[in-house]
Amino acid sequence: MMEKRCEIIISGVGGQGNVSSGIILGEAASSYDNKFAVMTCAYGTEARGTFAKSDILISDNFVAYYEALYPDIILVLSNKAYPKIKSRITEKTMVVINSNEVIDYGRDLGQVYSFPLSEMAFKIGSLQAVNIIALGFIVGKTKIVKKEALIKAIKNRYPGKKEAAVNMKAIEEGLKLI
Repeated sequence: MMEKRCEIIISGVGGQGNVSSGIILGEAASSYDNKFAVMTCAYGTEARGTFAKSDILISDNFVAYYEALYPDIILVLSNKAYPKIKSRITEKTMVVINSNEVIDYGRDLGQVYSFPLSEMAFKIGSLQAVNIIALGFIVGKTKIVKKEALIKAIKNRYPGKKEAAVNMKAIEEGLKLI
C-alpha cells in the first residue's frame, strides 16, 4: 500500500489565522480522521502585520519531520508572504491565492487558484474567516482530510454560537469554489 502524504504551507501575516489554520488542519487529521500530523509555525515578534506561516504535514503513517520541504499545497493570504515562499513552489504545487491581497505573484508558477477570499469573508460577516474559506476549498479540492473532520476541528477551536455559524458559512463558501 502506497503512503498518502501531504505537505502544506499556510502563509500570510500575523492576524490572518495562519497558525490557527495549521492547528485546525492538524487536529482535523489527527483527532478526527485517524491520520498522523505535525504542525510547526514561524512568525515575527510583533503580534500582527509581519510574515507568519504554518507548515502542516499529514500522512497515513508516522511523520518523522516537521517542515514542509516539498509542499503539495501553499496558501498565500498576504502580499508580504509570497516572496518568502515563492522558491518552495514547484510545477505540481497547488497554490491558493487571496487575490484581494496578493497582487504580485507568478501565475504560471505551480497550479494556481486565485480567489477574492477577503471579499468573500466580508460578505459573510467576518474578515477573520478568510482562512476558514481557504481551508474549505483546500479540503474540498484535495480531500486531505474529511470535510466532517474539518468541521469538528473548527467547532472545537471556536465553540461559540456566533463563531460556529460564521465558520460553517465560511466552509461552505470555500466548498463552492471547487
